Amino acid sequence: MSNEAANKNLATFGLLSLILAIFSIIAVVTGILTWFLSFLTYINWGVQGTIMVLIIIGGVFVGKAGDNLNDDLAREFRTKIIIAVILVFVGMILIGVGIAAIIVTATGQTPLDPGSPEAIGIYVTNGIMILAGLVMIIVGAVFEIIAWGKLKRFFDSKLAMFPEDIGKSAKTGAFLCQLGAIFNITFILAPVGAILKVVGYFMLFKLKKL
Repeated sequence: MSNEAANKNLATFGLLSLILAIFSIIAVVTGILTWFLSFLTYINWGVQGTIMVLIIIGGVFVGKAGDNLNDDLAREFRTKIIIAVILVFVGMILIGVGIAAIIVTATGQTPLDPGSPEAIGIYVTNGIMILAGLVMIIVGAVFEIIAWGKLKRFFDSKLAMFPEDIGKSAKTGAFLCQLGAIFNITFILAPVGAILKVVGYFMLFKLKKL
């Protein structure tokens, strides 16, 4: 019964992986188009938020499978991927608020003189906020890398539990998502990381057959 329940939870994760792949493609496209159509920025934010929610939900289902099988690797994936998403989300908010506050103050959109000591205090405070947000995003990215590594090890240790094609596809998908997360942390290679993750999500979709 535990295997059957675990398969159902992993099948749900597989379905969520397909949705993640689709939303990730939309995020890449809208992210590129925002350079030309600024109003798409808000759509991109919404898509990115949806991706974060889906990753958390997916982590919950993998964790449930871990509970069914009494497997620590699956449970650790759930914990670490949720922590990763929360850290990145909070970090993005801190950076967004910090940059907005600096721009508003520097462009004279407040009663303060942009060069006054009070304004300089705002620059410093929000600069620290931006730095803290950046650190949180990097730490979150590290947690994500570790999380996908745990999931890869989970599928590797449970290959005998799945049909061969599904198990190998899921293992490879988790590895590509881990590799994508590693590329993302470099910032410069983030577009490559996004592509790797999309491919990884499509490979994890095979779990739906369970």
